[in-house]
Formats: sequence, C-alpha cells, structure tokens
Amino acid sequence: MVRTHWVKRAAVFGTALTLTLACYSMSGSVTATATEVCQETEMAGLSLSLDKYYATNFVQNTVLENTTDSNDISDSTTAPDAEPEESAGPEATETPEATEVPKTTKAPEATKAPEKNSKTEKKQPAKKKAAPKVSERWKTTGISIADNYVNIRRHPRIRGSKVIGKLYRGSAARILRNCKGGWVQIESGSVKGYIKKEFLAIGADAEKLADKYGKKYITVKEGTITLNVRSRTSTKSTILTQIPEEEKFGVEKLCGDNWVRISIDDGRGYVAKEFVNVRVSFKKAISRKEEIAKARAKAAAEKAERERLRALAAAREAEEDSSDDYNSSDSDDDYSSSSDSGSSSSESSSSDSSSSSSESSSSGSSSSSSESSSSGSSSSSSGKSSSGSSSSSLGSSSSSNTVSTSYSSNTGSQIAEYAQQFVGCPYVYGGTSLRHGTDCSGFTMSVYAQFGYSIPRTSSAQSTYGTKVSLSNLKPGDLVFYKNGGSVGHVAMYIGGGSVVHASNQRDGIKISGMYYRQPCGARRIVG
Repeated sequence: MVRTHWVKRAAVFGTALTLTLACYSMSGSVTATATEVCQETEMAGLSLSLDKYYATNFVQNTVLENTTDSNDISDSTTAPDAEPEESAGPEATETPEATEVPKTTKAPEATKAPEKNSKTEKKQPAKKKAAPKVSERWKTTGISIADNYVNIRRHPRIRGSKVIGKLYRGSAARILRNCKGGWVQIESGSVKGYIKKEFLAIGADAEKLADKYGKKYITVKEGTITLNVRSRTSTKSTILTQIPEEEKFGVEKLCGDNWVRISIDDGRGYVAKEFVNVRVSFKKAISRKEEIAKARAKAAAEKAERERLRALAAAREAEEDSSDDYNSSDSDDDYSSSSDSGSSSSESSSSDSSSSSSESSSSGSSSSSSESSSSGSSSSSSGKSSSGSSSSSLGSSSSSNTVSTSYSSNTGSQIAEYAQQFVGCPYVYGGTSLRHGTDCSGFTMSVYAQFGYSIPRTSSAQSTYGTKVSLSNLKPGDLVFYKNGGSVGHVAMYIGGGSVVHASNQRDGIKISGMYYRQPCGARRIVG
C-alpha cells in the first residue's frame, strides 16, 4: 500500500511537472506540442521517463535559451556586416601595435636617446681619457691670455703685494701650485711669484695656443755629430748643408712621420725626424729689474748711437776740409813756382823750395787720409779695399793706418758691438733696414755703412770682398760665409767668443748663434 501510494503521488507530481514544463516551453516559443510532450501514457516507469525527459528536453531548452539570448543581443546591435570587421580583424585586436610604442613612436630611437647620451657619455670619458695624452708639461704650463700683460706679485693678493714682474700675452710660465682666492704661484724666466689664474690658459687650453704663441724648433739628438739638411724629403736629394748637435733650428712643418722641414737662414731644408728632437719655446716673464735695465740699456744705446753719428759726421767734415786744403795748397805751389824768376837769390829760392816741400808733404798726408776715407765709402763699385785704393793712388804706406785711426783703433770690435744691438729685429727678404727688417747681406752691408764702409749687396759678392782670413784666426767684425748647396747663400758677422750675429730668417729675425751652427765655408776681413 505504501508503494502504491508513493506511485500515485509520484504520478500526480509528474503530471503537474509535465504540464508546467509544457507551459514553459510554449511560452518560450518552442515548436514541440503537448502530444509530443505527453507521448508516454503508461504510468509504469514514469520516474525513469521523467528523468530522461528532463535530461533531454530541459537541458536542450536551456541551451536554446542561451542561443536565443545571444541571437537577441546580436540583433539589437548595429550593422551585422560591420560586426565581423570589428571582432575578427587583427588590426582591432592588435593591441601590441598600440603598446608597441617602440615601433610606432620609434621607441628604440627614444630609448636610443640614452644611447646617444651614452655615446656622449662615452665621448666625455674619451675626452677625459684624452686628458692623459696631454703631456705633463702642458698640465703644469700656463700661457698668458691677458690683453697686454698681467702683473706678477710677491704675494697672492693685490693690496700690500709688490709687483715684481710682468707676464706678457703669449708668454709662458710653469705653474708651481694653486692658492686660495683664484691665485697660482708661477715661475717664468727669472721671476717667481703669484698671478690670477683667470689670466692663464692651462693644460689642453695651453696646448691649443702652442702653435699661435710658441716657436717649434729642432735640436740634433745626442750622439749625432752632423746631420744632413736636404733639398727634399729623400735621402737621394741634394745635401744643402750640415748642422751640428745642440743647435736650434726653427720648424716650418712636420712632413709625415719621417721628415721635418726647417728654416736654414734665408732658405729651408729637410732633416730626418729620427735624428732630431722637436720642442716648443715661448717668451718668458720679465722682472722689474730686467725691465728697468732694458730701458736703461736702450737709452744708453740710443745715446751712444747719437754720439757715434756726430763723431762720424765730424770725421767726414774734417776729411772734406782736408781735401779743400790739399787743393788750395796745390794752387799755391803752382803760383809760387810760376812767379819765381831766375834773378831771385839762391837764399830766397831755397826758402821757397823748402816751404813748398813742407807744404806739399803736409798736404800729401792729409790728402792720403781723405782719399782713404772717401774711397772706403765709394769702393763698392770698384770692388777694392779702401786702404788698398788709397795706398795705390798715393803710394803712402801709412794710409791704411790712417783709416783705422780716423774712427777708432778697434773699429772691428766697435762694429761687432754695434751690430748686436739689433738682435730681435725682424728679418725681411731684400730689406736693408736694421730696425724694420733686413736680410743677411743687407744686415752686414747696413752695419758697415754706419761706419763709412760700402760693401757689396749680396752674400756671394761679399764673400770675395776684403781680405781672406782663416776660420781659426777670426776677429770681431769679420764676415763668415755659409753655403746653400754648392754656392754661398748666407753671411754672418763674427762677434768673438765663437759666436756670430746675423739676420737668420723670418721666424728668428736677427739673432746670435754659434759660428758652427752650420758648417762655414770661409771668412773675409773688411777692417784692420
């Protein structure tokens, strides 16, 4: 009974459930009919049928509902044709392109900005690495960049600190140490003191100014007795001259790794780089004492020059007067000899004769002096020595001595001393101005002209003028000659002590060198 009762109740429940599901299916627009729903009329096995029905229909209806809902959503949206383009197109879903800023915005280049910075940062360290390439000399060298000069003081301050020297623009100094307040202690020339650091170019900045203010020069390396100077950068080219060890020659150009072009007096030549040291020199500071001494020496030289010119003018005036006296005495002699008659007494005749003889003798000696001086000033055209021309014309052996004593017994030394005051003056090819520019032969010619001697214009012509002397027997004032290749091309004046003064080249101007700064080929004596 219990089982029958349970079956009845289940049947009622199943029937109610079936009707409910049917109504629900009809409301969901399901095409199934009530007949199809209630196909199973037998009550036996109703539970199993209901379970199977639930599994097949209810789950299917749920799937259909979901499908219907999704179709409804798609129907409610716009343009079904556009839907696939938005949902399926890879461009819309390619978010990597949006996030791939490196590609669209050149992020690698944007990130390369740090690479550029890193490169610049690499370059900056490279510059820092380049700093060690600056030699120790430049690290401790300062070049004045003041408008004119900067004062060197005894102490690192302005008040109460005495000025002990000056460092002119382009002059160099060795930096000893840095001080407080922007001062540095320097040493240049004979001066050691303090200047403001802002007036100096130091290190790499100083090295950049080397070509502008410094003078490059070469010295022959130790152990090289003589070095050939050639006409070209080849060992097969002509040897112009030879230079010794320790002499300095200005550098015109570095020709690759093997040759250096140097200034050789009035010309140029090439030397092998392996045998020379290339260095740079600068002007140095000048102390107050040196500045005062230099000014005094200049004033003294100008005073001596004025006195010399006055003495020269007086000597020339005396010579002209002597020449006039000689001419007048000749006229008097002619007159007295023509006026004498045969009736004159022997006493008066002898008296006239003796006086005439004495007059003639005195006038002869004065005329000898006049001739020697005048011929000395005009002998360049004849190409003969002044004393030689005077002695030959007048037959007086004392004429050359008169030339020496008419100016001074040490004329050669005075000429050599006079020539040295032009050291530092410029070299100008073809020039003859001692102050404003001259070449080598113009220098010697102009110096001798100041003492009343006229010598040829060119060095080759001067090498045949005067008296030949050996290089071991030179005296101040003698001319020393040098060859460029096979002929004489340069002349200098011997000043004593194994040195010469000469107008060298455009870089060095008039300077003093050792006589053997290059191999001389001969010497001539003009005076004495």
